[in-house]
Amino acid sequence: MGFFKDLFIVNEDKDKEPQTKEVQPQLKTTIPQQPQYNPSPVATAPAQQPINVPPVTIPGGNVDKNILEMIKEVIDKSNVPGNDYYELNKIVESQDFKNAIPDERARIIAAYHSLRAQDSKFDKQKISDSIDFYIKEVKSEYDNVLQGYNQYVNEKINGPKKKIEDLQASRQELLTKINQLDVEIQTIEAEVSKCTAELEAKRANYDATFNIVVQELENEKIKLNNILP
Repeated sequence: MGFFKDLFIVNEDKDKEPQTKEVQPQLKTTIPQQPQYNPSPVATAPAQQPINVPPVTIPGGNVDKNILEMIKEVIDKSNVPGNDYYELNKIVESQDFKNAIPDERARIIAAYHSLRAQDSKFDKQKISDSIDFYIKEVKSEYDNVLQGYNQYVNEKINGPKKKIEDLQASRQELLTKINQLDVEIQTIEAEVSKCTAELEAKRANYDATFNIVVQELENEKIKLNNILP
């Protein structure tokens, strides 16, 4: 599952909380290495006006350092031979280059001319095209992770939710059946009680009548024995 497994599947053996930061990040794809660069004299030019770049916005959630590192790995692995945005950014964001040229605009221009001196085909269009390429690679990885995420959600959330709904439906059916059985039991109990009362009354009447007849016959026997010679 790749990055998805590392990011979303809960590992009970890990007690470590994810590292997050709530500030808006400036995403850089640099690697903490010492790049080889050859700054041009342009780098010593005085600082110019700030570069107007739209601020990075986060539509919810926090930036996770682990995820950021994984995305950087995608860009690292996607790097193609030759100079493009990756190599330019690597130089611009290197700490030594920052120390030598604090101004970002001057740093970018110096790195650009240095790489262009190595490769005449290195230009703004190649930089722009390579950025589009890295965006495509990052989005492709995002889609892969999202696919795994959706499958995991179906397995761990949607599937169990559906089972709960099915069990609740079965429970409701059982409750309905129990209610029906209770009504049936009550109906039969009422019929049994009514029949019992009727039969016991008839039995009592029969016993009383039988006893009277037997008693009268016994009295007749005594009477006749006294009357007849």
